[in-house]
Amino acid sequence: MSSTPTEAAQTLVAPPPSLAASLRALRAERKLSLKEVAVATNISASFLSLVENGKSDITIGRLVRLVNFYGVALADLIPPAPDYPDAEITRADERRLISHSSPEEGIDIFLLAHDTKRTMMPMELEFEPAAKLAEFGSHQGDEWVYVAQGRLRLTLEGAEPRILEKGDSAYYPADRPHLFENADPRRRLRLICVNSPPNL
Repeated sequence: MSSTPTEAAQTLVAPPPSLAASLRALRAERKLSLKEVAVATNISASFLSLVENGKSDITIGRLVRLVNFYGVALADLIPPAPDYPDAEITRADERRLISHSSPEEGIDIFLLAHDTKRTMMPMELEFEPAAKLAEFGSHQGDEWVYVAQGRLRLTLEGAEPRILEKGDSAYYPADRPHLFENADPRRRLRLICVNSPPNL
């Protein structure tokens, strides 16, 4: 059931600090006293003072009177919502193959974003059974890897190899030489890897 104009006018609005400050600024810009605004809008000066200082709620009806008196729109008194960019979606069939290794190496690398002009570079790596990178890799920044399927043998230079199972992850400085190897001779390995900053 919709409200009548009278009912709507009695609805209380708690002015956020930005609205209270905007009302105060409008009056100051026009060099008006609280008393002058009170006479023009039929709202008491003491009440206006409370509203301008964020210490009182105000009915929509009174707020409309103030907005009309100042000749502005209510939207002008409230900061706009942040303009967040929309999510950039990459569908499963939109993955871009950025590295297709030789049959001997058996590793494919897919980019999981539209490009590499970001602060991170998400990738999906697919290893054939027993496949491994041909050599240690290293690059600027940090690297995070997550085992989505299979078993990963992760080796960081100077440390013993470690086995990561499905659901395990690792985070390390990417400038430390590292090596990936599928630890299972019978099943494929699938990794999600994120480099920051992008190295391609």
